[in-house]
Amino acid sequence: MKRSDIKNLPNHYDTYINKVEDIELTEALEKFGKSFILAERDKLIALGDKVYAPGKWTVKDIIQHIIDAERVFSYRAMRFARNDKTLLPPFEENDYAVTAEAIKRDLDELLDEFYSVRESSIRLFKSFTPEMLVREGKMTSGDMSVVSLGFSIVGHTVHHIGILKERYYPLAPNT
Repeated sequence: MKRSDIKNLPNHYDTYINKVEDIELTEALEKFGKSFILAERDKLIALGDKVYAPGKWTVKDIIQHIIDAERVFSYRAMRFARNDKTLLPPFEENDYAVTAEAIKRDLDELLDEFYSVRESSIRLFKSFTPEMLVREGKMTSGDMSVVSLGFSIVGHTVHHIGILKERYYPLAPNT
């Protein structure tokens, strides 16, 4: 399924979904996966633990956040694909960021984890039938389809890479 196949764009997630071009979901997950982050690796490493303003996340915090969000979105997608109608609560990203302690981790380790999580997501979404992709589940923010969650994963990554490029890259030494 393509982004344009999404019938109802869910509130809040539409921002992420609309950051993705109108291509097949699996293609989007692959395009903005390992090679996408790998192309940014040197810049990310050059930044170290810099932040663009006091109280903002480090590069490691952002990569950890992308990983955590992808795991949450994939879990929701699996439940919805299996026709689970249980209302799913939100997750508090700032609480996750504080307790993840990404600052203590090696950036290459985080990037490897991202690659593994993305590969797992690709395999999960490839396993869904067209019928499963259009199934919807309930979250406190509203109903959402499996395919919407898949494109949210991609758009969320694109969103945060955009923030890194706009706000963090100017802080990096030339690489």
